[in-house]
Amino acid sequence: MPMDSNDSAKDAGTESSAPGSSTMRAIVGDRYGRPSALELREVAIPALDPDRVLVRVEAASLNMFDWHMITGTPYMARMMSGLIKPKRPIPGADMAGVVVQVGENVSGFAVDDEVFGDIGFGAFAEYASVNPKAIVAKPAGVGFEQAAAVSLAGLTALQGLRDIGELRAGQKVIVNGASGGVGTFAVQIAKALGAEVTAVCSTGKVEIAESIGADRVIDYTKDDYTTSESGYDLLFDNVGNRSWTNTRRVLADDGINVTVTGPKHGLMGPIRNLAFRKVLSSIGSKRFTWFTAAVKADDLAFLAGLLESGEVVPVIERSYPLEQVQDALRYLAEGHALGKLVITT
Repeated sequence: MPMDSNDSAKDAGTESSAPGSSTMRAIVGDRYGRPSALELREVAIPALDPDRVLVRVEAASLNMFDWHMITGTPYMARMMSGLIKPKRPIPGADMAGVVVQVGENVSGFAVDDEVFGDIGFGAFAEYASVNPKAIVAKPAGVGFEQAAAVSLAGLTALQGLRDIGELRAGQKVIVNGASGGVGTFAVQIAKALGAEVTAVCSTGKVEIAESIGADRVIDYTKDDYTTSESGYDLLFDNVGNRSWTNTRRVLADDGINVTVTGPKHGLMGPIRNLAFRKVLSSIGSKRFTWFTAAVKADDLAFLAGLLESGEVVPVIERSYPLEQVQDALRYLAEGHALGKLVITT
């Protein structure tokens, strides 16, 4: 109907907690298009693959990655999702849920394990067939909606700060776009890594940036951080809307601008713009780079530890039922969401 690892291995259990029905509700997109192209349908529950686990999805969350896979834009995204139509018609990367079946070749997971991770596709459904390398155990004290909000945004922030930006305790980092999905994780993870953190966001989101640990907050509607700030070891840019000429002023000598997005081009997305900045930054000691996060179980486990300790608490603005995924995607695309948007099944 249209709608407007964990470290300690366990013996795999396959006893039936299997679904009582052979079908499930899922969001399906057979063609590229706006959210209106999606439908809520009854489809077959994925058959158990010997190398995968079947998870009952309790919650999922939205990322711009999902928007690109659903709309097929920029066109370069179709190299991953399918040139003419989606190869995997059920979207949704981030999810948290309960293992209901375990493939015979899988170790480390058992029936009734509570897990979360970035599965790429298939999270906007009641059940998902999951690569066990893409999930880890959910901390017992963390809810499914909180855990579902973490994976892709958390991995992007963690890898961008720690691995690409080589952030160390005592360094100064400024996070542009600090109130969005990735940004709220970046502020908290940078603090957990021991950095001094400045957050850049709009007036209405200053309070939340302060509440998640930012040492200082700049309201970009009142102050231009590229002219008022300097001496930062790392600029973590989750907006990418300023030129290299502007952002280099923010950096200390040998500082680095790590960017995860930028102005979009219909064919190649932000790559053309980012590549131009990379070339410009080859002159001088200040550096520029961009990256795409990779799903790594060790990093998911690290994030699980931060969740368990309370050093990271997901910021969730809104929660939507599965049948309102269209509305959630439209709101996401407006670019003003505070933290994450979550889908419950």
